[in-house]
Amino acid sequence: MKRTEAIKKIKHSLATCEPQIVTPAGTTYEEHVERLSKKLLTEVIDPVRVKVASTIIRGGDFERYRDSEVWAISKGAGGWLLTIAGSDDFALGFGEDIQSIKMHGCSSNDALGEWCA
Repeated sequence: MKRTEAIKKIKHSLATCEPQIVTPAGTTYEEHVERLSKKLLTEVIDPVRVKVASTIIRGGDFERYRDSEVWAISKGAGGWLLTIAGSDDFALGFGEDIQSIKMHGCSSNDALGEWCA
């Protein structure tokens, strides 16, 4: 996967999903989504192939991520934004060892919502 593909995948999600995020007091949902979307796009990295080795939430999508070709496509203070090759799915991952990433547990086609989880 290339960085341009990661950006395209995130932009597709932003254009087709209504992000499931909490809006803080004093701002509108639209303003908050716009600000976070810009921040997410600035944190896109050259994708790195990772191995998902564990999960925080049992009963989520861990097995699918453990058994798939997974790429980290964004890195911020909150962790990695992960995606499965060939799908519009995203998840949040943690850790510094790319061969042993811990995923939050759930995934969806909502890149911003997963990144902000």
